[in-house]
Amino acid sequence: MLEKLRKPALVVAVLGAAKLVTDAFGMPILTDESINAIANGVAAVATIVGILINRDAPQ
Repeated sequence: MLEKLRKPALVVAVLGAAKLVTDAFGMPILTDESINAIANGVAAVATIVGILINRDAPQ
């Protein structure tokens, strides 16, 4: 279960690293707004998946 929670954080971390690298070389491909939008989308999907997984778990 813990592995599933680390994947969204990994996606956001990779995007942040890509932004830092491209900005360092003078190629601002990813803006702060796009990073925030992607992070919000990943968090929303992870939340929905987490709710669906926990809904089916025996109590």
